[in-house]
Amino acid sequence: MDRIVGGPIVLLEWLETQLGLPQADVHRASRVMQYADALEKVPNACFSPSLEADKWETASELLKRRDELMLSGWDGSKSDGCPPITRDLATAEKEYRGSFPGDAERLAMVFESLNAGQVLPRHELKLYEVIDVWPALWQAVLERMNICPADEVLPLSTEVGSLHAAGCVVRGNTMTAFGCDESLRIAKARSETVATELVASVLSEDHASHPDKVARTVVLCEDDSLAVRLDTSLLRRGVPTMGASVQTKAHPVLQVLPLALELCWDPVDPQCLLDLLTLPVIPFRRPIASRLARALAEEPGLGSAAWDHAFEEICAESEQDIENPGRMKQRLQDWFCTERSPADQPIATTMVAGQCRKVAKWAIGRATLIWNDESRGDSDNQVAIALHEASRQASLLGDLVELAGETITQPQLGRLLDEVMDRGVESRPCPVADGGPTRVRSLSEIADGYDRLIWLGTTTTDATGSCWSVKQLNDFAAAGIHLDDGTHNLRSLRAAEARGLCLAKESMLVVALPASEEQRVHPLWLAIEQKIADHHHPDHWSPPAIEDLVANNDCAALAPFVFRCESVSTQPAQPQRPVWEIPASLLKDRDTVSASELEDRLACPLKWTFRYQAGLRSSEIASLPDEFQLRGNLFHKILERVFAGDGSLPDATEAVRLVESTFNERLPLDAAPLAQPEKRVESQRLRNELVKATRLFVETLSRGGYTSVKIEEPITGTAFGKEMRGWIDCVASADDGREAVVDFKYAGRAKFYGMITEGRSVQLATYAHSRRQTGGNFPAVAYLVLSDGKFFTPSGSPLAGVDPATVLDGPSIERVWNNFSRAITDAEDWLSTDAAVPARPLQVIDDWPDGADIVLKEKLKRDESQSVCRYCDYTKLCGKEAVQ
Repeated sequence: MDRIVGGPIVLLEWLETQLGLPQADVHRASRVMQYADALEKVPNACFSPSLEADKWETASELLKRRDELMLSGWDGSKSDGCPPITRDLATAEKEYRGSFPGDAERLAMVFESLNAGQVLPRHELKLYEVIDVWPALWQAVLERMNICPADEVLPLSTEVGSLHAAGCVVRGNTMTAFGCDESLRIAKARSETVATELVASVLSEDHASHPDKVARTVVLCEDDSLAVRLDTSLLRRGVPTMGASVQTKAHPVLQVLPLALELCWDPVDPQCLLDLLTLPVIPFRRPIASRLARALAEEPGLGSAAWDHAFEEICAESEQDIENPGRMKQRLQDWFCTERSPADQPIATTMVAGQCRKVAKWAIGRATLIWNDESRGDSDNQVAIALHEASRQASLLGDLVELAGETITQPQLGRLLDEVMDRGVESRPCPVADGGPTRVRSLSEIADGYDRLIWLGTTTTDATGSCWSVKQLNDFAAAGIHLDDGTHNLRSLRAAEARGLCLAKESMLVVALPASEEQRVHPLWLAIEQKIADHHHPDHWSPPAIEDLVANNDCAALAPFVFRCESVSTQPAQPQRPVWEIPASLLKDRDTVSASELEDRLACPLKWTFRYQAGLRSSEIASLPDEFQLRGNLFHKILERVFAGDGSLPDATEAVRLVESTFNERLPLDAAPLAQPEKRVESQRLRNELVKATRLFVETLSRGGYTSVKIEEPITGTAFGKEMRGWIDCVASADDGREAVVDFKYAGRAKFYGMITEGRSVQLATYAHSRRQTGGNFPAVAYLVLSDGKFFTPSGSPLAGVDPATVLDGPSIERVWNNFSRAITDAEDWLSTDAAVPARPLQVIDDWPDGADIVLKEKLKRDESQSVCRYCDYTKLCGKEAVQ
């Protein structure tokens, strides 16, 4: 005999199936959109101001109220004696009637079919509540069914045990206080991790001794994420898993739609584009997406030079593809080379709908490929299900957007998207394994007897209350429309939960978690806990902490729920190691040198070894540069574009004009995060900073007699007998042969002031040494701090044209180079002998070689690091940064 257990929705679906009625899966968002249109046609409605302020939320709330009224017997027109809002809802009903059906319309069709003479098959309907507490429309249907009294559920456990007493308490019986015995064990955990590990250990012990015990165990865990963590722990221990699932909107597959919609706005937010390219399931092959992601990380903007170069390379390779020539090129163009709308303007709904259809087509096509693969596994099936849901969401959103008119704003689109994605998709990291425990979110889900209950987490969410005020409920009741104020639903839920607990036959383990600010303790557990506390009165009672039981190795304290403890020795974190023993035979000098490499070589030989000898690199996880780095890169690239012509120095007015136009052109392409609408004030400030710095740069060089500039000039010459490599930001030349090296820095006024005055500007010195080999003399040098519009130049090698009052008292750049090169030469024993390789920032100052203070500061401020450590990838290897 077929037996179906469930609530009103399950019963409604069964009735529709038996009567041959259609069961349309209508998304709530479709109904809200239709109802919003109907509400807008109601003149001078009491909800009109709310509808104008937030159309979607207002329509959603009013639709919920309308559906509740319809289930409670409202005919869609009656308003006499009802609250004033009913009149306006009745007007809207004239427009809405016949639209997408809700539960009330579906139930009305069932009632009409029964009235028309259709007969249900032989059945028995057992209800635990009297018909009178059901909504009026349900009452009319239930009266046509064969209703039998439900069997009373009494506690199935032994009458003399604590579990039986707990069952009687939750049923509302008068009980004396009782303590805990082997049928009822209680413990508390100070963390969720400890709680899940305890339960997993108990089930593991049971599985090892009596595997059938696990299959007859029910785990009550309301928190989906906690249940998934427990499943993961069971899987790790080789215990059959529950198959816990979580309904999530954050599934990676479901992120394709919202991220694809971000491509409709100009400028494209590069973080959203990067997120799309790094999703695990996307419309492009992973190697292609990785190449585009790297280009985006280099220059954050769709349309930057790095992006265009990578894009064109991929398209050219696609044309040479033997199997599908040009196919990937076409796909990339379809996704990234489409029309866009300005970010602060409404967008055409046809554009959004087209993007939605693109996502829907890709998702359902990918899902079909997976379903057609006979070798697919459980994880593949879950991905296919998620893809199918993504396709459904994209199709629905496209349809809804087209109903919204010709244009739609970004906030309106975001609200529609939230509603469409509200349902999410079920994610099940571990399968429902044979012989595994049964997981329930609520005791009300339990319909059959079982042996043991493990209650993991004793908090619960509040039941939904009524959306009507007390006066409105009274007015409706006086008009003959009886609405539930939440009492009937709550009473039914608690009664069902009590029945579920009573069906436990042998024992129950309760694991209480730390108090939650968002949830309250479950009322059934409060009632049980109070009786136990009364039993111990006047002594204070508190359940034992799992952590204390583990510390005392008291594994049998919760018997028959026995767990196992294991002691392991932990490996300490890497300590700071100022020196490293590395055989000299493993090290060899390089054939080339650069400014940054020479600085690392003196400041931290360990960093130099890790980078240039071991070849250690951070993992290729594409990420956008931080804003500080982004600003500096943007300024450098703009100056390079403006001054990269024939090398002649333009006048200040023309240079400023070129910088302004180039800034406006390249900002959304090379630094799109700074071009977003919310960054408008900041981008204007950056523009002004660059204009000011450009004017200072050109006017100063002109006063100094410099007539030409070369930006990003390659380094030539040798140092320490090796070829020099790298690029100099700017080399300015005068007609009389004088040269100047200018290094652009975005910010760091105090830092570069100190480097000039203290003779520590070693990178400038390296550049100057290179130019000396070309021109015969050491050039003038300066830092140009772009954000401040200020030159820093030493009195020993001053940049001509700088106001003499601003020239800093500092040594010549030749002297700086001599000190730097001598310090490197005198500190090379770690590379040429078996001497240890030092991590000099970790050493005490007395251990530094002579001259090392040119790259290392002796006095650091609080929380300040040596400059060589600031962008180092190896701080966890040397121990400077603790491993957590």
